[in-house]
Amino acid sequence: MSTLDLSAAAVARPASHSSLGALGRSLVAVGTALGIVMVSLAMLLTPLYLHAAHDVARSADVLSYSRAETLAISDRTVSEMIAGPGTFAIAAPDGSPFYQPSEAAHLRDARFVLYAFALLSLTAAALALINLTRRRRDAAAWRALGRGAGALAAGVAVVGILFALTFDLMFELFHRLFFPGGNWAFDPTSQRLVQLYPIAFWQVTVGALAVLTIAGGALVWWMARRRARSLAASIDVEDAPWRG
Repeated sequence: MSTLDLSAAAVARPASHSSLGALGRSLVAVGTALGIVMVSLAMLLTPLYLHAAHDVARSADVLSYSRAETLAISDRTVSEMIAGPGTFAIAAPDGSPFYQPSEAAHLRDARFVLYAFALLSLTAAALALINLTRRRRDAAAWRALGRGAGALAAGVAVVGILFALTFDLMFELFHRLFFPGGNWAFDPTSQRLVQLYPIAFWQVTVGALAVLTIAGGALVWWMARRRARSLAASIDVEDAPWRG
């Protein structure tokens, strides 16, 4: 084949074979990781999970409420966390305010952190999806997706081990990082926020979040890896005529 023929062949090759740039690969990887975490977190905000976690943590016994009363207050709290209004002016079974002002203030701070993370995750995931859609036949894009998912699974596994070995220290570090104002330490003998959500509840929840993110990351990594190999193989076949 002549030099002119080779040049014409290069021009004729599909644009979908163009490689995703470094910025695009980073967006896909980060968006994939944050998207998996957000989906995992959303699953833990459902009554199906929360009710089971309260049962395991024996929250009703800690509060000295019935199971139905405990779950109703938790559902109302999570509903305000997600959909508002965010006042957390929730009544206890006897009609008194369930949360003290300091507890309600902390819940509003937690709601802000949740909204900020959701906005960041959705934005990153949308950018990743846009880049992946535009390069859906680019093996590099799928490899970037796989790297993001794999890095997430590995990172969460490491952090999960640290939580398992030093839960109290890691739990405190998390709160100092995301709630620097310091309004996160409450008395479990008198304040109902930490009675409704005792340490046992958070131990179960951190474990569940780790399992979901590691499983989700591993699954996406495997699927993306398969897709990237398939695309690379098909491109090699399509390119074969130009190598003669």
